[in-house]
Amino acid sequence: MVIDSYFPDSQGGAERIVDGWSREMAGKGHEVCVLAGRIGEGSGPDEERGGYRIRRWSSRRRSFGDGYLSAIFACTRAAGKLAEEWRPDIIHCHQGLSAYAALHAGIPAPAVCTFHSPWRDEFIEDALAREETLSPVIRLLYRLIARLKAARIHHMEGDSLIRCRRVAVLSEFSRDRLAGVHGILPAGIDFLRGGIDLDQFSPAQGERRESIRRQLGFDGLTLLTVRRLVRRMGIDLLLKAMVQICSRVPNVRLVVVGTGSEREGLERMANELGVGPSVRFAGFVPDGELPDYYKAADLFILPTRSLEGYGVSTLEALASGTPAVGTPIGATPGILAPLEKGLVAQETSPQGISKAVLPWLVFPSALADIRPRCRSYAEENFRWSDAGDLLEDFYRRVISDSKGIG
Repeated sequence: MVIDSYFPDSQGGAERIVDGWSREMAGKGHEVCVLAGRIGEGSGPDEERGGYRIRRWSSRRRSFGDGYLSAIFACTRAAGKLAEEWRPDIIHCHQGLSAYAALHAGIPAPAVCTFHSPWRDEFIEDALAREETLSPVIRLLYRLIARLKAARIHHMEGDSLIRCRRVAVLSEFSRDRLAGVHGILPAGIDFLRGGIDLDQFSPAQGERRESIRRQLGFDGLTLLTVRRLVRRMGIDLLLKAMVQICSRVPNVRLVVVGTGSEREGLERMANELGVGPSVRFAGFVPDGELPDYYKAADLFILPTRSLEGYGVSTLEALASGTPAVGTPIGATPGILAPLEKGLVAQETSPQGISKAVLPWLVFPSALADIRPRCRSYAEENFRWSDAGDLLEDFYRRVISDSKGIG
């Protein structure tokens, strides 16, 4: 039984990992059910996806206003009911709120958790961005509430981790943050792997690629980023870097895929910086159309400011044969440096991003040479089948150990 708060309504990096792992386990003949949350709607009938089942829990709200009680009670009830019907051999949690709720349902099965990034740290980053828009008086009250909420979610996440037999991570960055935030020693942490759908995300060559570029309106050198438009994703840093990039390479264009609370401000910033005509905010792009954006781009950029737990979009670009430049944050260096050290910016700043991007644009032959290497690197290191084998072995060890203890 897999527990997640937002899947499949949100398709961020963690949700893509949940989907990929669930498909792999189902493909190996295991019964998989994902218990996922939904706000404001009824739970509805079970859904089928990729060979596994999705059961929904629904709550009126999922906020700090009631101490998350509405969501916790809804998830706990749903988890308990599902466990009575289904008798899971293992529970795999992925998000703090749903993990906390499900692990208080008294289900007699060993539980594990994948720690993607600290819930408290993510909240603080988002809170800092919202705080900038408030008046001084409101800001003081907001800070007090934010501190209370940060303490609450830190406790909930820590409580969930303690209740799990094992805790897993996808990167050294997540392992280090887990040790620093919750004091879990490296010996108690397992490494798992994510993967990429190498059929869905694949290169396009020659006329096929040019046709896709024409359909998408890509003209000249095209940079791509796929991000939620919130502060920690660093789109503002990339827009500022575009000033220097455009001054050196006049025909370059940036396409920003994604939605978020900062879109209006980022569009305004692009115009104020004088790069508005060179930047296109594409908004939400459905999963079925997203691979074409990767295929058509000349260079993918991941300008993360903080908390890059894994970087699924980076892997999607590489699998598509598109080189990716990223800031030296979180898991990004561990993914890109083994392929090419020059793909990792030296610093997380507009200057750092532009210095890392420009050599690839000024020397187009370098881009052409690295594209096949990107695809080969993804094939060698990020196959879902390999990730599934590792996950299955992890589950077997946890179940075996729990029987020995029991």
